[in-house]
Amino acid sequence: MPKAYTRLGDDGFSYSPTFNRRLPKDHEIFEVLGTLDELNSYIGLIVSKLRSISKIQDMINELIWIQRVLFKVGNSIVSRKRAISEDDLRKLEEIIDERSNVINSIKGFVLPGGHEIASLLHIARTVCRRCERRIVKLMRQYEDVIDPLVVKYINRLSSYLFISALYVNKCLNIGELWVESAQNTRNK
Repeated sequence: MPKAYTRLGDDGFSYSPTFNRRLPKDHEIFEVLGTLDELNSYIGLIVSKLRSISKIQDMINELIWIQRVLFKVGNSIVSRKRAISEDDLRKLEEIIDERSNVINSIKGFVLPGGHEIASLLHIARTVCRRCERRIVKLMRQYEDVIDPLVVKYINRLSSYLFISALYVNKCLNIGELWVESAQNTRNK
């Protein structure tokens, strides 16, 4: 078995296939790829926690599919080629729409929490939003690196994670804690 380390990054630089050269490890490309990895890891944690909850087992296969798509997103960024499809985006939107129908209404801002799985989904959502910001920053710096479909997918994924957190709490009969908007508070 090959060693788990190469020593090639010991000088603070790493090879980037995207740019075909060694770059400092704090380069935006590595921030994007690292944040994708962090997001994928949180989703993996959620999958492992879901295995013990029978009411929402349907989410396991969805999340594993999302993990695979996130690898394709990373591949798209590394190779500068389209690796995800409109079907990936459409499938995510269909799930969001189905979950929204189950939840029924969103009353404003929600305090992240409820069941542990919902809390983890909220954490994954915040990591997803950070990933989106880093992808957009990289896209603005290097226009030809990011497939615009990647930005759409990551944006939609954060919506999926949000609505899924609410869905988990709904399925497990845990009420959400809603926060009134500043505008509603001023009108009272």
